[in-house]
Amino acid sequence: MDTHTFKSLLYKTIHRNKKSVALIADETGISANYLYRAGLPLDESGVKFPVEFLVPLMNSTKDYSVLNHLANICGFLLVRIPRVCRDKKDEIDLVDDYQQASITAVNLLKEFFRHPDKTSYDRASEALMEIMSKSASAKKVLDKQVTGQLELEL
Repeated sequence: MDTHTFKSLLYKTIHRNKKSVALIADETGISANYLYRAGLPLDESGVKFPVEFLVPLMNSTKDYSVLNHLANICGFLLVRIPRVCRDKKDEIDLVDDYQQASITAVNLLKEFFRHPDKTSYDRASEALMEIMSKSASAKKVLDKQVTGQLELEL
């Protein structure tokens, strides 16, 4: 089965999850029979998965691969926004972690361009995703800082 199609990712989310289809159906508010059939990759019955149940499905299963797929086919990158810092020490750690992740990503990019293979691609790709995650975290801290949501140091 192609793991890069909407239907195949939907199938994996529904049928290859630790939760049963019945439990997922209960948590999403859709009938188990409909959920089961809508998630079949080669379903000839024409059953479509209702878009209004996509977010409850992903939240129930903790599987966001469908969302990532949709973002990619629309030309976007999906990065989960991590939790933010609570104090000045955390902010300093955030900057240090960001710097270290940047150095690691640059080195892995160089490695990939010197020896472009699957392993170096995977490592560089993962490092770049880590940079995007750290960027999202830093952006969230900046947003909170500028709006005054963080506590002032006394």
